[in-house]
Amino acid sequence: MPTASELLREEAQENQTRKILEIMQECKTLEEAIEKTKELLKK
Repeated sequence: MPTASELLREEAQENQTRKILEIMQECKTLEEAIEKTKELLKK
């Protein structure tokens, strides 16, 4: 059974993946998507 910290980490990874997918869908170019993804990952 996963610990609370493992569940939180998994949830955070899933949320980040969703944000990246959202960025990919809203950007018009690959370069724009890459830049926005890099900005997200700096946080």
